[in-house]
Amino acid sequence: MYREQEIKQVLSSLKMEDPFQLLMRKTGERLLFTLEAAEELKSDPSPDRVKEINILCQEPLIGEAYENSFSNPAKAVEVFGEEKGQFASVFAYRMFTLYNSAFTGLYMRIELSADQWLKVAAAGEDRFTEVLKEIWREVDYPSSEANYRLGLDPDASPYTSIALSATPDDLSYLYRYGVRITENDLKTAEFVNTLTEEEISLLADTMVEAYIEGFTEDGKDYSGKNTVGMIFQAGYERVLPLLMKKFSKYSLRPYVQGVSGTKLNRQASYDHRFDYSLYLNEDRVEKQLETSEKVYEKIKNLMTDYSGISVLEVFGEPPFSPVPKPAACKADEKASGIYNQLMQRSSILRNKYMPRNETSFEIIAFPSPEIEGDFQEIFRDTVRVNTLSNKVYRPVQQAIVDAMDGAEYAKVKGSGANETDLRVSLCPLQDKEKETAFINCLASVNIPLGEVFTSPVLKGTTGMLHVEESFLRGLRYDNIRLKFKDGYVEDWSCDNFDDAQKGKDYIHENLFFPHKTLPLGEFAIGTNTLVYEMALKHKIMGLLPILILEKMGPHFAVGDTCFSWQEDAQKPSPSTGKTMVAVDNEHTLVRKEDPSKAYTNKHTDVTLPYSSLDYITAVHPDGREVFIIKGGRFVLPGTELLNEAIEKAHTYL
Repeated sequence: MYREQEIKQVLSSLKMEDPFQLLMRKTGERLLFTLEAAEELKSDPSPDRVKEINILCQEPLIGEAYENSFSNPAKAVEVFGEEKGQFASVFAYRMFTLYNSAFTGLYMRIELSADQWLKVAAAGEDRFTEVLKEIWREVDYPSSEANYRLGLDPDASPYTSIALSATPDDLSYLYRYGVRITENDLKTAEFVNTLTEEEISLLADTMVEAYIEGFTEDGKDYSGKNTVGMIFQAGYERVLPLLMKKFSKYSLRPYVQGVSGTKLNRQASYDHRFDYSLYLNEDRVEKQLETSEKVYEKIKNLMTDYSGISVLEVFGEPPFSPVPKPAACKADEKASGIYNQLMQRSSILRNKYMPRNETSFEIIAFPSPEIEGDFQEIFRDTVRVNTLSNKVYRPVQQAIVDAMDGAEYAKVKGSGANETDLRVSLCPLQDKEKETAFINCLASVNIPLGEVFTSPVLKGTTGMLHVEESFLRGLRYDNIRLKFKDGYVEDWSCDNFDDAQKGKDYIHENLFFPHKTLPLGEFAIGTNTLVYEMALKHKIMGLLPILILEKMGPHFAVGDTCFSWQEDAQKPSPSTGKTMVAVDNEHTLVRKEDPSKAYTNKHTDVTLPYSSLDYITAVHPDGREVFIIKGGRFVLPGTELLNEAIEKAHTYL
């Protein structure tokens, strides 16, 4: 076995009493386990053994095992001091998270890690950090190519065959994915297997039709594309054969690009989100971009064939409030700038080989069995909101679009204790018969249907956005306040911590970073009041994903617009004949001179629910005001049916 004997020989000489040697022993034993697991998994072991390997792989990263290990930065810094402790923590975390490569067949990554471990062992404690910097600043071409192929080559995916082998009477296949499988995932599979063929067909139809509708509405041509990457939640395998059949009708070959299980350890992920700050520099950026371009050149046919991604995710896991750890890596202004440069240039490079105006996506979410309340009833209600009729909602939403088009700005005001008071500048129209500033968004790409949205003009977009309780990118925010001035967040706060500065840092690190601030990239009005009813009925407001949550009130996205890299590809809508013109703002217009400065690679939706809303009004250049919502109810003619669910929802308050 690759490097096995050398690793064993080094391990035999290490002492448990010495902290550094203990670090090397723990990481070396874990590396040796991963090497042996990879070899064993190649030989197709019994289902019971696969399950055992899966569980053993993840044990060091769960609960107290993680907190007491060197991969926890607090523990490592306590033992080794700040600098060496941070390097020790990242080193251990990388070795402990290597196991997935054994399941996916990325053996080169395991072998590379074995080489790196041996170099560190040979260097010893005195040169520990120096050697790790050298190692982490290199970019391995073979591993990079294998990793890209895993995501883009249908023949390289190990997940498709596993998913297609699923049978309802034996759920052991779930452990072969290499993701964390718990009772929750087993219950998911058991439940999905009880659905009728008609229900499965409805789910598949909804996903495929939304995917194709995304191309149709945007005037994109998928006829030259061949593949669709799919990411889905473990347990939903029963939907896959029908999805493959339905996609094939459009001459698209779906394959499983990735599988999600129960989240491993959200605190660990949070602790290690800035690990790159230890080694990222300009030279590493250039090496990574150079390697990526070489790989792209080699696999450009795969990238040309790729039409986009179809995602099925779940929601309902307990809310997560991370524990900030001072010992964890932090990115200073210099590291932030370098990281931002890498993100910007990587996006430009990827768009060169896989233009966003030639691909699309679809994403849908269903509840997880771990959700509080009656899971099966919540599931049925979610299916209901996910499969609403475009035919019914199109004219309702078009009434809002028509009222907003031509307005100079919108005013949004909170009700009661909510402090929202925001003016949003809107894109002017040159020809209202041929142009629109709002998208009538139905069940295409983002499911469920239910919003009209635009890219605001930044100048004049000013005021306060306040949301009492929100969950953004998986993190909880209490009383988040974002104060805008000419379209940029000027000040911000939340009540998560007694120390106000900690709240500011929390928002910056998790929403803005690596930027100092962000522009307002999207203003939308959600119309799916059935989602609002469902949220209050089941008391799951804080458990809904932004995909669903954003449809139940006005929402505001900080970061890029919804048209990044596609601004010049807009065509008349098949349904209205009008072309969307609100695709740029003052920030993104810089793309015409320097694309690397035009995009933030961020887009975080912050939703203000109807219960916290007083009114939304469109103010036209002549001073005329048209109310869309007033007193928390839709008052615009043509939107009356939306109030039925709001009235019913408030019976649950």
